Amino acid sequence: MRHALILIGLLSGPACTPAFAELSLREAAAGLDLFPCEMSNLSCTTLTVPLDHWANDPDRTLDITFALSFASGESRGILFYFVGGPGGSGLASTDSYLAAFDPSLAESMDIVFVDQRGTGAVHGLACPTAQARFDIAPVSIDDPEGVLETAGRFVTDCTAELDADWLLPFVNTDQAIRDSEALRQALGGPKVWLYGESYGTQLVQAYATQFPQAVRGVILDGVVDLTLDAEGFYRRYTLAAEALLAETFALCDALPACAADIPGGAAAAYDDLARRAAEAPIPVPYPLADDTMATRHLTTGFLEANAFFALYSPEGRAEFLRALAAASRGNLVPMLQLGYLNMYIDPETEIGILDPGWFGAAYFAITCSDYGSGAGTPEERARRILDEARALRPMAPRLLRSYYLERVACALWPHQGPDRRPAPYAGGDWPTLVLNGDRDPITPASMAYSVLDAARNAYGVFMAGGSHVIWGRGQACPDRIVQALLYDGTLPAAREQLCQQEPMADYIPLTLTDPAERSDPFAVARAVETELFGMIALSGWDGQHATSFGCPFGGTVAAAATDAGTDYSFSSCRYWPEIAVQGTATDRLVADTADSLSLEIEVSGQVSGQLSWHHDRIDQSYRLSGSWNGGPASLPRGKL
Repeated sequence: MRHALILIGLLSGPACTPAFAELSLREAAAGLDLFPCEMSNLSCTTLTVPLDHWANDPDRTLDITFALSFASGESRGILFYFVGGPGGSGLASTDSYLAAFDPSLAESMDIVFVDQRGTGAVHGLACPTAQARFDIAPVSIDDPEGVLETAGRFVTDCTAELDADWLLPFVNTDQAIRDSEALRQALGGPKVWLYGESYGTQLVQAYATQFPQAVRGVILDGVVDLTLDAEGFYRRYTLAAEALLAETFALCDALPACAADIPGGAAAAYDDLARRAAEAPIPVPYPLADDTMATRHLTTGFLEANAFFALYSPEGRAEFLRALAAASRGNLVPMLQLGYLNMYIDPETEIGILDPGWFGAAYFAITCSDYGSGAGTPEERARRILDEARALRPMAPRLLRSYYLERVACALWPHQGPDRRPAPYAGGDWPTLVLNGDRDPITPASMAYSVLDAARNAYGVFMAGGSHVIWGRGQACPDRIVQALLYDGTLPAAREQLCQQEPMADYIPLTLTDPAERSDPFAVARAVETELFGMIALSGWDGQHATSFGCPFGGTVAAAATDAGTDYSFSSCRYWPEIAVQGTATDRLVADTADSLSLEIEVSGQVSGQLSWHHDRIDQSYRLSGSWNGGPASLPRGKL
């Protein structure tokens, strides 16, 4: 049963009395039709809103679903949570987000998540088949006709795959704001906290500006500067990402383990790989889950996407550098696996995956409707963008694709946004908290400083070494500052504060690169454990449904969830060309009582043996027994 249609006239009406606004979300939602959410343990409600909030047409409507997390303790207020993208599903994100934050958040705050129009199971915009072809396409600024053809084919194929011409004109951010304001009105019009991450900061700034009576406070995390036009926005983040990639290579070169894995230097290894891929897609024998090999191709699309996405987090940098190290030694499988994971592509079929949490076509539908591409015909707009890209090329030689390809697609998209940009976010009587990492590739800190400097009652918290989006990542700073503001209304101690973290997570060295290590059963057993948990394909597993993956040089590893962890089985799994692994692994994780990995494996090839290995990760102890190369297998003994 759906809630009654809410027309735009209600949205501009007066706010309710302050006393009524103090109701908890559970009390305020008592008059709504609630039902169990399909993708979480929360309660959901669906509102029927106008398809076009600016039209007086009650016959054309759209259902928008919200997930409500009721505070388990005394509610300190209502928080509207807007996820990034655009294209991310708020409803699909609820469990992972709530688990990532300090438990006090769900205890103290009522939280509202939304499947923004264009996302979600009912009206989500996704064209995974067209998207996959577009993302991995080997385009080059030196071939403008090829770029135009690739982007044009994507727009044509994607919109045909969507079959949603009725919806595409009405998925811009302005319409989405009015959907959420409709819910606030249905709740009685309480003042709410507005939190946005990444793209969500764009929505929240506009929401607070248009409906100041709705706002109790604003939190912006990974901040978009709304005053930038499309060219300015893409230029700003492309140049920031280019600098961060160079820094990442320098970090590798300064780290002994990483430098040892890439002796010629990380930048040189990347540039050599990029040069080869630009000349022609590089054929790669790719292992499949059925223990066969398929010929795949590493394109510039794969490589540049992997490099860009690596910059989002310290963990991403380390993972990308390990894949680059493997590629520099001739193993291109991890680089392909990383690309499949980053771009939602099925590694078995190389066809795009329809992901319930991400709607790639909504990204274009919303972005292209929010930002204009300038005057002229679609082709004239696209060619002007390519001219701008050629001018920027000397400053962004490695990541230029990030600057122009999406913009060209938007220039050809059937619905264009306005070229006029809004005034700077001015803040208001409420507090605005601006959060940003200084190693953010997509919303660089310079954007956050621009917003901070223009807004009234604004405070900034910046993370040196920080990633894209910094709240809820397990760091006391900024988490405690945000919580104090939300729970108690405690303003930050200073207008600007600085947090700090390492810009790169621990680098995991490649294993058994020294042939002498292969004669050591302890080194081999530990390397099997390292490679098992370092499998990029495994990191994309949902952890629930039994599955199999191809090992880099042949064979397979299967994974099955258990009540106490995960069971793995190896079938002629080759993490190295010269060594095959057969047998099982048992990963156990039970609260604070068990955290261990056990191996029962047979090793064959260049070395041979039967190994029983146990690694207790709580006390960091190892056990090893079995046979090795005709003798007993044993732990290494110290030299003294």
